[in-house]
Amino acid sequence: MPCYSYCRHALIILVLIFIPFLSAIDSHRRDDTLATSTTTISPPGTTDISLLSLDTSSNDDDESTQPINEDIYNSKDLFTTEPLVTNISQVVQTKLYCEVDKAFCRKVETALISAATAFAEVVNLKNEIVFQASYYSFCINQCSNSTFGWGTPSSQFTLISLNEADSNFIYPQALAKQLVFTDSSNWANYDVAIDINHDIYMNAVNYDSIADWNGTGIPPQGGFWFPSNDSTPIEDYQVDLEYVILHQMIHGLGMVSSWAPYFSDINSPFQKILSGLILPESNLKIMTPNPYWFVRQQTGPVYITGFQPNMIFDKFLHLLFPAKNETAWLGNFGFDMQSFCVDDHDAFIANFIHAFLNNATQSSKAKSIYVSMAQPRTLTFQFTSNCNQSAFCSNEYLNRTYQTIQLMTGTSILEDTEESYYRPGIAISHVDESYAGTVDFLMAQSFVRGKTLATLVNEAYATLPTAITYNITHTVYVNVTVTYNTTLTVNGSRTHTTANMTRIEPREQLVERVYRSAIGPGILRILETIGYSTILTNSNYTTSVVKTTKPETTCDDTNNNNHFQVRSDDVALKSHPLASFACRPTYAICLSLLTFMLLLLLFVL
Repeated sequence: MPCYSYCRHALIILVLIFIPFLSAIDSHRRDDTLATSTTTISPPGTTDISLLSLDTSSNDDDESTQPINEDIYNSKDLFTTEPLVTNISQVVQTKLYCEVDKAFCRKVETALISAATAFAEVVNLKNEIVFQASYYSFCINQCSNSTFGWGTPSSQFTLISLNEADSNFIYPQALAKQLVFTDSSNWANYDVAIDINHDIYMNAVNYDSIADWNGTGIPPQGGFWFPSNDSTPIEDYQVDLEYVILHQMIHGLGMVSSWAPYFSDINSPFQKILSGLILPESNLKIMTPNPYWFVRQQTGPVYITGFQPNMIFDKFLHLLFPAKNETAWLGNFGFDMQSFCVDDHDAFIANFIHAFLNNATQSSKAKSIYVSMAQPRTLTFQFTSNCNQSAFCSNEYLNRTYQTIQLMTGTSILEDTEESYYRPGIAISHVDESYAGTVDFLMAQSFVRGKTLATLVNEAYATLPTAITYNITHTVYVNVTVTYNTTLTVNGSRTHTTANMTRIEPREQLVERVYRSAIGPGILRILETIGYSTILTNSNYTTSVVKTTKPETTCDDTNNNNHFQVRSDDVALKSHPLASFACRPTYAICLSLLTFMLLLLLFVL
């Protein structure tokens, strides 16, 4: 739920306790508006999709509810003008919200279009994907000077009774739309949300070195580099904006985990509430799936009843436990934690954590996962062995290289040292830094400065021992000449005539191509493994997946793990592991105030 609800509920507590004569004022989110400023590269296609309905209803008129399929940040509410819309192809569209400067925003739009084009060239789609980007100063909400941006799914869904999906995991909307082919009113009106921080650009501007700037518009030579007509070279401190946007796109398409230290991260509202209530606080260093949580309108504090299903990305994670020198599939750990739940009357966050920590089975595993992920090179993503029309099987280099890929782990990604936006699950959703100089550099955690995306691609592919080739079936049109022989008999005399007719006919031709995308083959295979069809593995979204078996528990009924259950007196929350929190400083104060009130009540009692 939006962080302003935290603030509102904290204030409600004060009102109920100290000023009962006041009434709370509810806030409402602005309705979505449709864009009208559109650039068309090629005609857009129509899409008919359906999905199982997710219950987001509420019986109370005064409840503030958050639809499951609506992005929680809704950063477009920061803008007053309509977005710049471009149809990259019949199935890929971009929307850009940007108001810092008209000419500057056109540069941002160019980078967005280039990134979306790079994606469209290597991923096959059946239904339209909309990338919605917002470019603004993060300091409008909360300053985070080291954050380039983020990318998240707009929504995610549990897909039931599909051969192409595993119902025990959650799918991002962009992928769900490819697997479900009928119309659905559940889709958000965009699929991937991308936010880019203008502060990165402005904080790098050296005003002493731009004496020729006339002081209007956005100063040149900031932290982001854009291609220009005069071929301005990239500076050592700059990062190619297309590079940043493409990186965030991959996160929003589904390279994101729901495993995170929800209760120990200093930027987590859970940690802010629990601070001082759970001692020693080191006990909170546990890795779990995203909790099922809610806030009661009448009583305020956060309640947790259990844990949600993991993202589809998590299905393929394997963790090394150095203490035992054993590697285990994290899916079983997720299923085990989803079997832990409490009733609503025991769901106050402190009570829930006490109960969880006192459960030796689940809590010990959560602690072991944290300890293991705090060490480098312990987490791997294991690719599937689907060889139907896959270059990863026919190409010797790809087959040998991409059985697994190492993901980023270590203390630095689990323990933030400075306050910033809370983005759970993003930390381990990067490849290890050892891939920084390889063709899979795109999804390393740190961005390379001083080199354009094109330069990074050229340098990376130049290190390969052989070119990566793949075959595609290409339709060519050829001239076909048909000869017609005719024999005509007249009064017993035969006459032979010959006529040639030429017509154009389509022919399927196998064409060999070289793969040189900024989306490296390892990153592309991650997308393939979670369910996308690509030019290296053309599944056409018809490949049946290996389904997992999750033990049935009473928690499935309590938490309704297939569809998030909305209580009539609660604020509804969507199953979103990434977009759960992004509090402004004012809201953080409200959370602190809430914590103070809770401590005061405990002292009085």
